[in-house]
Amino acid sequence: MTKHGKVGRGYPPVNRRFGSGQKRAAGRPKGALGEKAIVQKIAGEIHKVERNGETVEVTTLELLLLTMRNLAMKGNLKAARWLTEYRERILPSDAKGGFLVVPETKPVDQFIREQEFLNRFRTNPELKEDMAFASARTTGD
Repeated sequence: MTKHGKVGRGYPPVNRRFGSGQKRAAGRPKGALGEKAIVQKIAGEIHKVERNGETVEVTTLELLLLTMRNLAMKGNLKAARWLTEYRERILPSDAKGGFLVVPETKPVDQFIREQEFLNRFRTNPELKEDMAFASARTTGD
């Protein structure tokens, strides 16, 4: 056996491992970032944006999603398609779940006023079962 260990197929002799003028590839230098790490770093950067008169801090990813949503709402089909594909990647179509759409928060007194207004036009469910009320509605009295 040679002093370097294995020899044979896949292990050429030391003097023939590299052709003339060739040397081992250095590879990625120590401390260098890969593509995935660079993208994560950029996506996590914080930006100050003015929204509804307030300065808000958002990440680059949130800023991208907000921009694409705004473009889609204005009718940009490419932005709408991109958002749809992004949602499918994040939440596959076979997932059993959905999205919860929550209205913006309102002061309690404003909510009460709106509900009182809507109640004016609603029928009392207790009166639907009342036979006198039902017969009055059918006879036209």
